[in-house]
Amino acid sequence: MSLRILAAVMAIAATLSASATKREQRGTWMSALSGDWPNAKIVSANVERHKSLCLENLDTIQKSNFNTIYFHSRIMCDALYNSAYEPWSSYASGRGVECPIDPLGFLVENAHARGIEVYAWLNPYRYMNQSTSMGTSWGDNPLNYENSHPDWLIKWENGSTTWTILNPALDEVKQRIVDVIADILSKYDVDGIVFDDFFYQNGLPMSYDATQYNAYTAAGGTLSQADWRRENVNDMVRRVNAYIKSTKPWVRFGIGPAGVASGNNQPDVAAAHGVEPCPGSDWQYNGIFSDPVQWLEEGTIDFISPQIYWNIGASSNFATIAPWWHRVVKKFNRHCYVSQSLTSNLDNASSIEEFYNQIQICRSNDEQDASGMIYFCWKNLKNKTKSYNGKNVNLPTYLRYNVFSNKALQPVCSWMPATCPGSITNLSRSGRTLTWTGVEGMRYTIYAVPKSLDPANFHKEECYLKGISYSASYTIPETDAKYPGYGIADADLDNYNYAVCIYDRYGNEYSAYFAGIAPASASRPTLTTPTNGAVAPAAFNFEWNGNSQMYEIVVARNADLTDIVYRREQAERSIAAADVANFEPGTTYYWAVVARSNGVADLKSDVAEFTVDTFRILSPSNEASDCADDVTITWNELGNNVDYTLTIATDNAMNKVAYTTTTKSLKADVPAYTLSGNKTYYATVAATVNDRDYATNVSSFKTALMEGHVPVFINPTTDGQTIHSDEMVEVEPQRGITQLKIMIASTTAFSARSSYNGTFTNFETKTPALSEIKLGSATLADGKTYYIRANVSYIGPEGSTVTTDWTEPRSFVYSAEQGAVASIKADSAHYSAGTIVCAADAAVTVYTADGREVADGRADAAGRFDVVALPTGVYIAKIAGAEKATIKFVKSE
Repeated sequence: MSLRILAAVMAIAATLSASATKREQRGTWMSALSGDWPNAKIVSANVERHKSLCLENLDTIQKSNFNTIYFHSRIMCDALYNSAYEPWSSYASGRGVECPIDPLGFLVENAHARGIEVYAWLNPYRYMNQSTSMGTSWGDNPLNYENSHPDWLIKWENGSTTWTILNPALDEVKQRIVDVIADILSKYDVDGIVFDDFFYQNGLPMSYDATQYNAYTAAGGTLSQADWRRENVNDMVRRVNAYIKSTKPWVRFGIGPAGVASGNNQPDVAAAHGVEPCPGSDWQYNGIFSDPVQWLEEGTIDFISPQIYWNIGASSNFATIAPWWHRVVKKFNRHCYVSQSLTSNLDNASSIEEFYNQIQICRSNDEQDASGMIYFCWKNLKNKTKSYNGKNVNLPTYLRYNVFSNKALQPVCSWMPATCPGSITNLSRSGRTLTWTGVEGMRYTIYAVPKSLDPANFHKEECYLKGISYSASYTIPETDAKYPGYGIADADLDNYNYAVCIYDRYGNEYSAYFAGIAPASASRPTLTTPTNGAVAPAAFNFEWNGNSQMYEIVVARNADLTDIVYRREQAERSIAAADVANFEPGTTYYWAVVARSNGVADLKSDVAEFTVDTFRILSPSNEASDCADDVTITWNELGNNVDYTLTIATDNAMNKVAYTTTTKSLKADVPAYTLSGNKTYYATVAATVNDRDYATNVSSFKTALMEGHVPVFINPTTDGQTIHSDEMVEVEPQRGITQLKIMIASTTAFSARSSYNGTFTNFETKTPALSEIKLGSATLADGKTYYIRANVSYIGPEGSTVTTDWTEPRSFVYSAEQGAVASIKADSAHYSAGTIVCAADAAVTVYTADGREVADGRADAAGRFDVVALPTGVYIAKIAGAEKATIKFVKSE
């Protein structure tokens, strides 16, 4: 790339939101099958060219701030390495022809020299595919399984195409796959093992392994043949993982399956795994008999690299599928490093910013400090370009100046227990060379910290990270004009303090040791919240005291902290529990903090146990019945001075809201005339604490049966009463009903077509103002007599709707004038100047015009009930004494 184009790219980068993260896998799938490397057969005459090309590739990967290579080491039961079991690959030097160099060995050695991880990429079953130029045979080499173990193979002749795979049902095949991996691990210092998405051949008829399946069922097996096939794959994955964990447990094992698993077309599969369906169609479950979520659920892989080979907004949408995978790995405490193909997606993208946006989607949905992007294939990643502001740039260059601006460490395998392996001593610098005495089997991170920064304020920030070393020395690289920011100029070497940290193979980074600077003072951290034996509220923070630069918090299900729920390093002395895990109520957890001070080995706090009082509704209990319609909902505390919002709905999705209120209390009294009787409701409480949202699980309750009765009219109270245009027809409120219906007509026949039919479902007790009422299309006529009737509906004992009889018709005379009376009296009661006058010791209940109860009690010995405290408005009072009465009054004073 010319310096002119490079300057243009840097200017472009400055206009975008720069983003950096310290923990991220940034990698590429590298395969000879794709023409990446080796890109041709290796023979003696071209060995040096192949070596040179490999080193050139590694330099580009390193300087572009990528950190991982998935190298295709076993393509079709062959080897791009010195295998004890299988022939040299036709993509190395020719099938069975000894290669002049060991491609995997050369790559691992030189990648590690640059701090780059290498994963051996294997196809576990594929033996020969339809595109192989050899036809249907690899020849007579005794290491070819068609010669040594023909009974291991399934050969599917599909028309003019022949597909050949190892039979996944055979124990001998499963063991051979384990043996192949054991051979690699014994000879090569690989950092990981990865499979792609080739398992059973897609579409393989059931007849091709019916013999093995019939033997399985004859021995008592009960799985369907499809489930049996999936279990064969799952069992192989378990065996591989078990071997790796027993031999080199730091070697990461992962799989790159098809991009959609447990999809919308497989809701039962998703439900069985306890996850929501992936937003897409899953072909692999019944096509190649691959169930990736099963591997995550069992914990038999360390990471998943789903092939989300679509762009944002495509019919299979990267923007919805990638977040789904990150939610799934969060649930099962594993990692997701998304794979993306550049074969067509780079060309199809509207702009190169598509890939910036994809990375940001992954980062924003990653809650484990474990994001990652793996690009297929290296040839396209390196060579394909995209026009941007009139310049053609390749993706590594674009990403380096926008999202990969700093080097990144591998995400930590936080579910694996780890202890400090030791200390760094004798650290010194001579010119560009740093040397130290380290710990066997460890890697190291190297930082260049400006001398303007006090080492006490250094927290291993990624902007100071210069490199990774697999040995106890490091050469500070010189600058490279093609990669601004890479290396340090001779004149600037003395402007930095240099620090080295142990960086173990699980990805854990320990204390920083500075060359020529004394260790910092350090003390064991002390845990402050939660304390030992505490019951913590759901919205708590883990907090501790200490004087170190960095801390690692560990939360586990056992006291020796090996059954790990969460483990993360940070500089702060607190972290919100919501960022740690979804804690289960009643479960005992344990936690501790490790202090990492500059120049000092780990110092660990005491271990404290705690339980979490999960945010939940306390009463009524879930699925409670016979609850009052004015039920009191209670919940447990999240913290001090918290606003809680209670929502009650008639559906479990909480879309049909019946009532909501916000309070600082830990309870809410649902007002009368809100809920219907004998009906199921759903409730949840939400709150925000420290900018984090919390919500209880939705719980249900059922109200008690409340039978309605024939309504009682409040206005008009008697036949023939004049009602003005600004008044309404009203009835007494009734609790627990589902519906009130009021009809107004010009005759007692109440013809539906020429009547007003008012239906009220929210405990309303009155019609609109009479001036708004129409009988059919006609408004009410001044001075004319009209008739009214009403009924109510409620939910009966059997759960069906019951409707009362209609009231007896009542007449009124309509007045087109306004002039609602100040009060409507009864013979035994009336309102006067802030007082209801009625019989002595009569029971009085006062409601607002919309039916809310606002006062109740008894009249005094003089027959007076004080309502002076009520605000101005229209009220209805029900009096029960020697005589029952209902009055309406307007309080204006």
